[in-house]
Amino acid sequence: MVNNVRKILLILVLGIVGLAGYYFFVKSNAPVEKIVLKTLDAGIDIEIENFKAVHEVSEEEKWEVNADLAQINQEKDLTLLTNVELIIRQKDEQKLWVVADSGSILNGNKDIELEGHVRMIGNSSMAAKRVRKNNSEAE
Repeated sequence: MVNNVRKILLILVLGIVGLAGYYFFVKSNAPVEKIVLKTLDAGIDIEIENFKAVHEVSEEEKWEVNADLAQINQEKDLTLLTNVELIIRQKDEQKLWVVADSGSILNGNKDIELEGHVRMIGNSSMAAKRVRKNNSEAE
């Protein structure tokens, strides 16, 4: 009687170990995530979805650019952006948001150009100071 119980327990343990081993090997060979490769347009070297770039000066965040899609052309040293949000931070914790349909960044000097339905949200005096400053530099 005791030998029969031992045989049943041994068969049960071997079955559990075999089942655990099977699931371990089957599940460990499964891919972790799906990788999608697609061809890029001519002149585009890198394409990034949910792009974010932050410009900091001495541990103080000056501006941040977010875009749904960024396409980097290394030959022209240019980054093309789609659905762009630019956040400019001032010393007095004020923020100025600029939203546009598209834009581009010159990678060498970080100049940002926005195009198509450009909207600015923020304190009007802050925006007026920045526009005045840029106009006086251009003259």
